[in-house]
Amino acid sequence: MKKIIAFLTAVLIPTLSFALDGKALFNKYSCSSCHAPDMRLVGPSLHEISKKYGTSEKAIRKVAQLIIQPNPANWPGFAYMPPFDIPMEEAIAIAKYVLIDSLKEKTKKSDETFEQFEADYH
Repeated sequence: MKKIIAFLTAVLIPTLSFALDGKALFNKYSCSSCHAPDMRLVGPSLHEISKKYGTSEKAIRKVAQLIIQPNPANWPGFAYMPPFDIPMEEAIAIAKYVLIDSLKEKTKKSDETFEQFEADYH
């Protein structure tokens, strides 16, 4: 059984997260009304979430499960996040976006801004 779970985690989860657009799902479900990449809103920032859980496949799976069935005790002091009745595949794609892809976007924007600054002032 452990080998089957390891296989599914190694092969199936990455395949599903590439097949679905996590950012589009993040926006579709209005996650951005409570979460921003690098600042606290009603909920923790995506950076804080990624820092807390990490970026491993296990972390993606855990955050996906928490999207479907949140645990308010994980983030004391924040508003209660309602459960999302969505397919696990979509939750996995959103979790991958939250933990990994949103940080890559932020880094890319920072790099582009710096390159534009250099071009403007050199």
